[in-house]
Amino acid sequence: MCHVWLTNGERVGAGERGASLPLLALVLAMLLVMTGIVIGVSVRVLDRAQAQSAADAAALAGAVEGRDGAERYAIANGADLVVFEEEDNAVRVIVEVDGRRAEARAERRLEPSSSR
Repeated sequence: MCHVWLTNGERVGAGERGASLPLLALVLAMLLVMTGIVIGVSVRVLDRAQAQSAADAAALAGAVEGRDGAERYAIANGADLVVFEEEDNAVRVIVEVDGRRAEARAERRLEPSSSR
């Protein structure tokens, strides 16, 4: 190993022995905090996506089968049906998954059957 010496007899870097350990600890702590933030945000995004999927399924089922169908599909997708409103051929639902709410609307359109 090669050492560099100053003219006053001190070795260069002699007073910095072990200085990398606190820096490494700081970097690791910052990495842990950032990892926690990323995981927290990811969980929220996934909950929101699950809630929206459940709302979409419940709205479609509600347009075809009514409130019972909407509730059944909400539960099957891990959600609670919070609001079910039906007006004419349109349905509006709000579901909740782990505290995250999502809303969806669906409309039933009856098309005339073509006679052959």
